[in-house]
Amino acid sequence: MKFMRDSEKEQLKLLVKACMLEISKLKMDLRKCRENSENSGRVRELEETLKLRERKIAELEGLMAEKDKIIQDLNAIIAEKESRISDLKRYREYFNALTQKPERDLTSFQSQIYRLLPDERSTAEELLSFLNEIGFRDMKLDNMVQILRNLERKGYFRSVREGEMVLWEKIER
Repeated sequence: MKFMRDSEKEQLKLLVKACMLEISKLKMDLRKCRENSENSGRVRELEETLKLRERKIAELEGLMAEKDKIIQDLNAIIAEKESRISDLKRYREYFNALTQKPERDLTSFQSQIYRLLPDERSTAEELLSFLNEIGFRDMKLDNMVQILRNLERKGYFRSVREGEMVLWEKIER
């Protein structure tokens, strides 16, 4: 019993071949799609990793900004403490100058003034201003000039005339 004729068989064979060819093309397309989907999956993974890294970098930058602010605050505190230490050292020097034994040929007050006054050449007004800042607020210019003359007479200061001004210079002993 014959179901089909030869020409129908041939047509059916051609149709099967065409279908097989189409199936192989579809398989190739499917393989390419899978590769592309795997690549796109990798791309998505890389994008997610990149986003995660960017978030971490942003967090680290925030932490660094916080740390920088803390460092600036600490530097300001250190500068303030160093200034305070400098002031305290200066007060210690003043205290030592005021509490040392007087020089042999000077009164206690003259000796204190001699030790407190700076070494640079200065006018009597500048020296008086310096002593007023330290705490000798009641001292007047006449008293200052008198003390400087006594210190000059005993060899602790020397006066130098420059034009109209008289400058006083401390002599180290």
